[in-house]
Amino acid sequence: MKKILVLMVVVATMFAQDVMAQQKPQMTEEQRAASKARREQMMQTRLQMLKEELKLTDEQLVKFDPIYREFRKEVQRVTNRDSRVKRENITNENALKVISARLANQVTTATVKQRYLLIFAEVIEPLQIEKLYRVDQRISREAHKIVKYANAQQPAAK
Repeated sequence: MKKILVLMVVVATMFAQDVMAQQKPQMTEEQRAASKARREQMMQTRLQMLKEELKLTDEQLVKFDPIYREFRKEVQRVTNRDSRVKRENITNENALKVISARLANQVTTATVKQRYLLIFAEVIEPLQIEKLYRVDQRISREAHKIVKYANAQQPAAK
Protein backbone atom coordinates (compact mmCIF):
# COMPACT_ATOMS: atom_id res chain seq x y z
CA MET A 1 0.00 0.00 0.00
CA LYS A 2 2.83 2.39 0.87
CA LYS A 3 4.53 1.63 -2.45
CA ILE A 4 1.37 2.52 -4.36
CA LEU A 5 1.01 5.76 -2.40
CA VAL A 6 4.64 6.70 -3.01
CA LEU A 7 4.29 5.84 -6.70
CA MET A 8 1.17 8.02 -6.96
CA VAL A 9 2.97 10.94 -5.29
CA VAL A 10 5.95 10.55 -7.66
CA VAL A 11 3.69 10.43 -10.73
CA ALA A 12 1.68 13.42 -9.52
CA THR A 13 4.88 15.38 -8.88
CA MET A 14 6.22 14.56 -12.33
CA PHE A 15 2.92 15.57 -13.90
CA ALA A 16 2.84 18.84 -11.95
CA GLN A 17 6.42 19.66 -13.01
CA ASP A 18 5.56 18.91 -16.64
CA VAL A 19 2.49 21.17 -16.50
CA MET A 20 4.48 23.97 -14.84
CA ALA A 21 7.23 23.66 -17.45
CA GLN A 22 4.65 23.98 -20.20
CA GLN A 23 3.05 27.04 -18.60
CA LYS A 24 6.34 28.90 -18.23
CA PRO A 25 7.81 29.68 -21.63
CA GLN A 26 11.55 29.16 -21.75
CA MET A 27 13.67 32.18 -22.55
CA THR A 28 15.84 32.01 -25.63
CA GLU A 29 19.55 32.72 -25.36
CA GLU A 30 18.91 36.09 -27.01
CA GLN A 31 16.20 36.95 -24.45
CA ARG A 32 18.51 35.95 -21.59
CA ALA A 33 21.27 38.16 -22.97
CA ALA A 34 18.85 41.08 -23.39
CA SER A 35 17.57 40.58 -19.84
CA LYS A 36 21.10 40.47 -18.48
CA ALA A 37 21.97 43.65 -20.41
CA ARG A 38 18.89 45.42 -18.96
CA ARG A 39 19.85 44.36 -15.42
CA GLU A 40 23.41 45.62 -15.94
CA GLN A 41 22.11 48.90 -17.36
CA MET A 42 19.85 49.28 -14.32
CA MET A 43 22.79 48.59 -12.00
CA GLN A 44 24.95 51.16 -13.80
CA THR A 45 22.14 53.71 -13.47
CA ARG A 46 21.79 52.91 -9.75
CA LEU A 47 25.54 53.32 -9.23
CA GLN A 48 25.61 56.62 -11.12
CA MET A 49 22.70 57.96 -9.07
CA LEU A 50 24.36 56.83 -5.84
CA LYS A 51 27.66 58.40 -6.86
CA GLU A 52 25.90 61.73 -7.34
CA GLU A 53 23.62 61.52 -4.29
CA LEU A 54 26.33 60.31 -1.89
CA LYS A 55 29.01 62.50 -3.47
CA LEU A 56 31.34 59.52 -3.82
CA THR A 57 34.87 60.09 -5.00
CA ASP A 58 36.17 57.92 -7.86
CA GLU A 59 38.33 56.06 -5.35
CA GLN A 60 35.32 55.38 -3.10
CA LEU A 61 33.24 54.29 -6.10
CA VAL A 62 35.83 51.72 -7.20
CA LYS A 63 35.69 50.08 -3.75
CA PHE A 64 31.94 50.64 -3.29
CA ASP A 65 30.82 49.14 -6.63
CA PRO A 66 31.49 45.41 -5.95
CA ILE A 67 30.19 45.65 -2.39
CA TYR A 68 26.99 47.35 -3.52
CA ARG A 69 26.47 44.75 -6.26
CA GLU A 70 26.73 41.95 -3.69
CA PHE A 71 24.40 43.85 -1.37
CA ARG A 72 21.76 44.16 -4.12
CA LYS A 73 22.13 40.46 -5.04
CA GLU A 74 21.57 39.48 -1.43
CA VAL A 75 18.54 41.76 -1.08
CA GLN A 76 17.08 40.22 -4.25
CA ARG A 77 17.85 36.70 -2.99
CA VAL A 78 16.06 37.17 0.34
CA THR A 79 13.03 38.90 -1.15
CA ASN A 80 9.91 36.77 -0.87
CA ARG A 81 8.17 36.68 -4.25
CA ASP A 82 4.77 36.09 -2.60
CA SER A 83 4.73 39.78 -1.68
CA ARG A 84 4.53 40.84 -5.33
CA VAL A 85 0.78 40.96 -5.66
CA LYS A 86 -0.96 43.98 -7.10
CA ARG A 87 -3.39 45.70 -4.74
CA GLU A 88 -6.33 44.99 -7.02
CA ASN A 89 -5.46 41.26 -6.95
CA ILE A 90 -5.41 40.95 -3.17
CA THR A 91 -8.39 39.01 -1.88
CA ASN A 92 -9.52 37.86 1.54
CA GLU A 93 -8.07 34.44 0.68
CA ASN A 94 -4.54 35.67 -0.05
CA ALA A 95 -4.32 38.91 1.96
CA LEU A 96 -2.73 37.39 5.07
CA LYS A 97 -0.14 35.55 2.96
CA VAL A 98 0.75 38.75 1.07
CA ILE A 99 0.96 40.85 4.25
CA SER A 100 3.08 38.21 5.94
CA ALA A 101 5.41 38.04 2.92
CA ARG A 102 5.75 41.83 2.84
CA LEU A 103 6.56 41.97 6.56
CA ALA A 104 9.06 39.13 6.15
CA ASN A 105 10.71 41.12 3.35
CA GLN A 106 11.11 44.10 5.66
CA VAL A 107 12.73 41.92 8.31
CA THR A 108 15.08 40.07 5.96
CA THR A 109 16.04 43.26 4.13
CA ALA A 110 16.78 44.97 7.45
CA THR A 111 18.96 42.00 8.41
CA VAL A 112 20.94 42.32 5.18
CA LYS A 113 21.31 46.07 5.72
CA GLN A 114 22.52 45.47 9.26
CA ARG A 115 25.09 42.93 8.05
CA TYR A 116 26.38 45.29 5.34
CA LEU A 117 26.58 48.29 7.67
CA LEU A 118 30.17 47.63 8.74
CA ILE A 119 31.17 46.42 5.27
CA PHE A 120 30.03 49.70 3.74
CA ALA A 121 31.74 51.57 6.60
CA GLU A 122 35.08 50.31 5.33
CA VAL A 123 34.70 52.27 2.07
CA ILE A 124 32.29 55.16 2.73
CA GLU A 125 31.50 57.50 5.60
CA PRO A 126 28.71 56.76 8.14
CA LEU A 127 26.58 59.67 6.91
CA GLN A 128 26.94 58.34 3.37
CA ILE A 129 25.71 54.95 4.55
CA GLU A 130 22.64 56.52 6.12
CA LYS A 131 21.93 58.34 2.89
CA LEU A 132 22.70 55.19 0.86
CA TYR A 133 19.89 53.26 2.56
CA ARG A 134 17.41 56.10 1.99
CA VAL A 135 18.41 56.71 -1.63
CA ASP A 136 18.53 52.99 -2.44
CA GLN A 137 14.96 52.59 -1.21
CA ARG A 138 13.85 55.58 -3.28
CA ILE A 139 15.60 54.22 -6.38
CA SER A 140 13.87 50.87 -5.90
CA ARG A 141 10.45 52.53 -5.66
CA GLU A 142 11.11 54.58 -8.79
CA ALA A 143 12.41 51.55 -10.68
CA HIS A 144 9.25 49.62 -9.82
CA LYS A 145 7.13 52.50 -11.12
CA ILE A 146 9.09 52.56 -14.38
CA VAL A 147 8.78 48.80 -14.85
CA LYS A 148 5.07 48.94 -14.05
CA TYR A 149 4.58 51.73 -16.59
CA ALA A 150 6.62 49.90 -19.25
CA ASN A 151 4.63 46.69 -18.69
CA ALA A 152 1.35 48.61 -18.97
CA GLN A 153 2.46 50.05 -22.30
CA GLN A 154 3.24 46.64 -23.82
CA PRO A 155 0.42 44.95 -25.74
CA ALA A 156 -1.05 41.92 -23.99
CA ALA A 157 0.49 38.60 -25.01
CA LYS A 158 -1.82 36.22 -26.88
